[in-house]
Amino acid sequence: MTRVTVTDHFVQPVEQVWPIIADFGGIADLLPGIGGCRVEGTGIGQDRIMDLGGAVPVVERLTWFDEDDHAFSYTILSGDMPFERYVATVRLRADGAGTGVVWEGNFTPTIAEEKTVRLATNLYQGLIDAVKAKLAG
Repeated sequence: MTRVTVTDHFVQPVEQVWPIIADFGGIADLLPGIGGCRVEGTGIGQDRIMDLGGAVPVVERLTWFDEDDHAFSYTILSGDMPFERYVATVRLRADGAGTGVVWEGNFTPTIAEEKTVRLATNLYQGLIDAVKAKLAG
């Protein structure tokens, strides 16, 4: 099992960051590489189906959600991704006037580990940077 962890900091308080990070279906608004995203269901167990330009969409399921602790987990159910047994967890915490974020993924690579580590690291940092850009206006 491979673990990738990205930590960062937002200057905004957790109350401003959480609604953007916690919007499970809002990922298409954050990353330009996503052709579209639709959500089926609500709450824990909901699926987001993303068009990443491949023949098969990527389907992820929300598996844990803690509003009070500003954290959630999701898993990849299907799609053309270089991971098996993929689970990611996102946690926010108040950090002074700002917000700390930890985005962690655990998975078994199906291609070279260094490539999947780089892909996951770039994906998590890209999402964090996109949230920062959205917050900046």
